[in-house]
Amino acid sequence: MTVPPPPGDIPEPTDHEKSDEPLDDFPLRPEPPLDLGSTSPAEAAPAIPSGAASLPDRALGTAADVATSVLVVLVALLAAFAARGHTPRISGLGWAALFALCVSFVAVVVPLVLFGRTVGMALAGLIARDDGAGRQLTPSEAARRWTGTLLSVVGIGVPLLFTLSNAAAPTPADRLSGRTLVRDG
Repeated sequence: MTVPPPPGDIPEPTDHEKSDEPLDDFPLRPEPPLDLGSTSPAEAAPAIPSGAASLPDRALGTAADVATSVLVVLVALLAAFAARGHTPRISGLGWAALFALCVSFVAVVVPLVLFGRTVGMALAGLIARDDGAGRQLTPSEAARRWTGTLLSVVGIGVPLLFTLSNAAAPTPADRLSGRTLVRDG
């Protein structure tokens, strides 16, 4: 059982405790101050319209998806090295490339079907435009979008030159899947 200290023995607050400043959060980005005075929807800031995704946004999403697939393949190769004690032979690198292609397919198609976006698309703030029926991409549409993106990557981005001059022009992935990437907002 503890006995509280007598009233004269209360310790002095430290400099930090004396401060009238509130504790600071660790925000990821600065937030504007809240204006609780205006509640009228007419006074609210206009919503930013969703538009066709720009090439830099698409490149960011694609790079993140490629990085995800490469990371999974590297972890698998490191696990194989740990288990076998030696690096793969040259003939094994073909199998590693095929494995990377399969990992890429799964890392793109499954999230597209389930969520309408991949990890990279979520990081870039993109989503596949709804076709008006309120449904997610079908597995066929998602696989065709992956194929179109793969064609753009294999073609070192040359197929995207047509999109460079007109942001609304469909990319090979947009054409093959029948869905356009737009800003989520």
